[in-house]
Amino acid sequence: MEGMSLGHFSVIHLMLAGQSINSDHELTLFINNTLRFVSTFMIPISQRAPHVYLSALPFAPEESHVAKKFCPRVPNTLAITQGKPSQWPMVVFTAEHHNTPVQHVVFSLDESTFASITSQTMYVCDSETGHRISGPFELPNYGKIYDACFSPDGKHILLEFYSCAVVWDIEMGEEQFRIEGFVFAFIHHDGRIVSACEVDGDWDGSQDQSAFRMVVQLWDSGNGTLISNRLLEVNDVAHIRFSPDGHFLAVGRRSEDVIELWNLEDGKDPRRFAYPHEKLSILRFSPTSDTLMAASSEKLCHIYLWRLDTQEMVSFSHDFNYTLHVIHSSLTYYLFIE
Repeated sequence: MEGMSLGHFSVIHLMLAGQSINSDHELTLFINNTLRFVSTFMIPISQRAPHVYLSALPFAPEESHVAKKFCPRVPNTLAITQGKPSQWPMVVFTAEHHNTPVQHVVFSLDESTFASITSQTMYVCDSETGHRISGPFELPNYGKIYDACFSPDGKHILLEFYSCAVVWDIEMGEEQFRIEGFVFAFIHHDGRIVSACEVDGDWDGSQDQSAFRMVVQLWDSGNGTLISNRLLEVNDVAHIRFSPDGHFLAVGRRSEDVIELWNLEDGKDPRRFAYPHEKLSILRFSPTSDTLMAASSEKLCHIYLWRLDTQEMVSFSHDFNYTLHVIHSSLTYYLFIE
């Protein structure tokens, strides 16, 4: 991990030594708190060890485990009389690797790393500290990047451009291969790639009033070989979207007020979700692939959410001005809609 030396781990070991820990939960909380302490004060600590006591402990939040346990043991140092925070800030770190605006931030499946992507460069960083693991990578000039995602093993990133996608090798720092299509996803259980390709017509990706016939293709994620050029075929397509885990395909019909949900394992008997007559503009899955969201763009934005396990649907209206993105909290049952 960049910036994390053996000396930093020695600080953690020193803090844990001699502590009275009554349970695994308490130990976990203390270790997490100590990691926050080290990552927050990593720069001064890396300069000289005494900064643990001079520049770090005095500024540790009052209610943090580290401050409660160690500040009373180090009385003859700085004392903050005003403005000292009580808890760690919500912002864990600020990563300033890029010189141009960041367009995409995507996390690996285990959330241990993330990729920050501009129109020209990409970094892979540690999620605990924000420090660079690899990069910068100069990206190929295939136009605007519409989306990106990690492979299930975390070793590759799929970059989605207009009418093609690039699989990028993180370790080698180079393009591995390119595949054709419009929307893409890794299949999580086996690592293969699915893509949707138009059969006829001239689809420009805008998902407007026109309807199209699309085929789902299957690719080998190791070398980009086409495994199946017609895994599934759907007609009358106005909107199309793969779930992040590559298990489902959602299709918004042009001639019906219905969304079909196809299971890519068998490609048979799709589930159908009806909605009131409106022009749909957005079709999205939650990152956990358990909720499907559709939105209209007429007047107030109408949002429809379907739980895929229970097929329960809820809807509400809100004045959204931008393209909607869905973030799922693993700690709650809430969806956060940007």
